[in-house]
Amino acid sequence: MIWEALANKTLVRQYRVRPAGESSNCERSGQKPPHCEVEQGHHAEGDPGHRGRARRGAGRGCGKRQHAGRGGPSDAADSSDAADSSDAADSSDAADSSDDAGDGEEEKAEAGKDKDAGKAKAKGPAPMTKAEKRAAARIAAAKAARRRRVGQAIAGTVIVLLVVGGAFAGVWYFGDRAEKNRVKCKPAAEAAFPPLLGGMNKALATEPTITASNEEVKTVKQTILIKGDCKAVKAGQTVSVNYVGATMKDGKVFDSSWPRKKTIEIPVGQKQLGKQPQVIEGWDEGLVGLKIGTRVQLDIPGSKAYGDDAPEGYPAGTLRFIVDILDAKDADSSGLPAGLGG
Repeated sequence: MIWEALANKTLVRQYRVRPAGESSNCERSGQKPPHCEVEQGHHAEGDPGHRGRARRGAGRGCGKRQHAGRGGPSDAADSSDAADSSDAADSSDAADSSDDAGDGEEEKAEAGKDKDAGKAKAKGPAPMTKAEKRAAARIAAAKAARRRRVGQAIAGTVIVLLVVGGAFAGVWYFGDRAEKNRVKCKPAAEAAFPPLLGGMNKALATEPTITASNEEVKTVKQTILIKGDCKAVKAGQTVSVNYVGATMKDGKVFDSSWPRKKTIEIPVGQKQLGKQPQVIEGWDEGLVGLKIGTRVQLDIPGSKAYGDDAPEGYPAGTLRFIVDILDAKDADSSGLPAGLGG
């Protein structure tokens, strides 16, 4: 902007083209520049230079200058132009100085801001305003409320599950379980073969199959096939059983209660009581301690069965029995069975 102002204030001189054969001022006066001045033209009406000169005041208007020597009107115009140039230069210098001063102030302000920012960073985050504190409190309260809702939902779910589980447990405990306990190990209302007590494994109603084995047996060996849930058999009790007997080496069945569809009742544990066993020794000791409802495989050596040289009509050697213990009863004072069941 300053340089545009200077350009507008400076008088632009226009030189007239001298026709051929016409002598210049310098040639007519016999002097050399700068003691003589080349003839200048003038600005026409409406020319920007004419208006510019008119605005710069009286005595400095646009028009033909007199061609004279030093000290004439031409010299005055030159002096005015020089003054104008000097004023413009001074104005330009002043504006430059002002700009420099403004730049210095801006640099100082920026430096101050950087220093303040460094101090603020060193001191830590600025304290929160009241509005910011209220907003932070509202956010914290919303988060706490959300956590409470989630906790309440989880607690409600757990309570519902406990209630439902408790209901099922109650139905089972006071329903099915109570019914099973009521009839467990109790004689069935209807007679059937085999006579299974309440709660016994239904597999006991199926006749078992014996397999052969070359295993050498020196003492009675028990193998539990089905585990019973009723009371254990005690020495001196009479047990009701189903059974299948076979020679162990070839698995050939020699006796069974299943075809007859009738169980047998025998006393067990007599030898433990110092009495003469009423069945082979392998049965007398092999069934004591087992629970009613058990299916057991007894591998009995010949010494605890009918012997290796058995009487005619009896199997010799190692025998294998599968016995189902269906019931047991204590004997009465005479030593005879007092009845079966329970």
